[in-house]
Amino acid sequence: MDQQAFESPTMVFCHACAKPLHLSAVACPSCGAAQRKSEALDAGESEKSKVTAGVLALLLGGLGIHKFYTGAWGWGIVYILLCWTYVPGLIAVVEGIRYLVLSKQEFARKAAAMQGPFAWLW
Repeated sequence: MDQQAFESPTMVFCHACAKPLHLSAVACPSCGAAQRKSEALDAGESEKSKVTAGVLALLLGGLGIHKFYTGAWGWGIVYILLCWTYVPGLIAVVEGIRYLVLSKQEFARKAAAMQGPFAWLW
């Protein structure tokens, strides 16, 4: 995929297939999905902040708060149920670092492609 498409301020990612498309597109030319409009997307930014997701994962990740923030509420419930094992806390530290290391564009693409309560933002 063309790297310039990721760096252009006039490009966003499709909410259904996560392919880059122009900011003013009403529907994705690849999959035909209608694009929702918001002030954050009009400014060329993702609705979800990678910094917020990363900090939530590092500070409250053992309880799965970052999963609820990113929309994967199914995993959030699993994290809450297993928080006594400390395993979700360890996984959350890795996820938090991963979120913070991803570029804004890559995080936005992955966040837009998340579908369902058990989606992973990897």
